[in-house]
Amino acid sequence: MRAADRARGTSLLDTLQAWFAADGSPSATADRLFVHVNTVYQRLDRLDTILGPGWRRGDRALELRLALRMAELRGV
Repeated sequence: MRAADRARGTSLLDTLQAWFAADGSPSATADRLFVHVNTVYQRLDRLDTILGPGWRRGDRALELRLALRMAELRGV
């Protein structure tokens, strides 16, 4: 995902972190990122393409949250 962010000049990782921190609320995610809610929806669509369906729920969401937290702790 970092490669996709670099290649396209996007902030998908930031969006993913904000999405989870906002408990899946698009408007709260937009507030956290200081972007329009439509920007969040566009980024979520790109995340769907990259991560595949189902990343927002259950075990897949837990795996992503843990990976983000581990990267944060490692200073990545």
